[in-house]
Amino acid sequence: MISGRRRIASWTKIRDHWRILDFQNDFKDVSLEVMQIRQDSFKGDRPSCPRRCPGRVHRHDRYSRYESLDRKAGQFWVQRFLCTDCGLAVSVLPTGRLTYRALPVQRLQDANDQEAGIGSGPDPPPGQLEVEAFQRAWTDLKARMFHLSHAFGQMISSTISCARDLWQQIRRAQGSLERILSFLATTRQISLLKDYRCLIPPDTSFCSPG
Repeated sequence: MISGRRRIASWTKIRDHWRILDFQNDFKDVSLEVMQIRQDSFKGDRPSCPRRCPGRVHRHDRYSRYESLDRKAGQFWVQRFLCTDCGLAVSVLPTGRLTYRALPVQRLQDANDQEAGIGSGPDPPPGQLEVEAFQRAWTDLKARMFHLSHAFGQMISSTISCARDLWQQIRRAQGSLERILSFLATTRQISLLKDYRCLIPPDTSFCSPG
């Protein structure tokens, strides 16, 4: 015999499943808005809707990304959730990963530490593809000195003269690249190397009333 509690839970899952299917059918010709958040920005097994809709978001889809540039280290999954109140899809980027870049956070941190003279570089040493990617990342960091200095504000010195100074200061302020990325994403809606549209909170005027 199935207990009443288990029966209710089963019917709840069925109801949510068909609610998502109905939503997808109603809006199959409309491109869903997508926002990306980091996994460490919320607690529990799923985030809340960034538009603050009252309903619970539902597991909607997932997609894979390569773990490394040479595509030899396998892939990881990015889970996507759907708010059926407003139609927003929320992708959850796992910790240790970068937005749109196939570089592990720890290895980029080690490479930047080496550029800034506060570390010996990634271990094991990077191959040619990674070397070039680290160089591009450092170039992007240098191009964003003013923007990032403004983003960190009083947490860092006001006399930043070069990218080495900037990196040393933000590492000292946040402790790790993972925490730097989390701070920028949750409080400034930007990333370290670029301002991605998917990090910007959507217009809350579309929220369904509670």
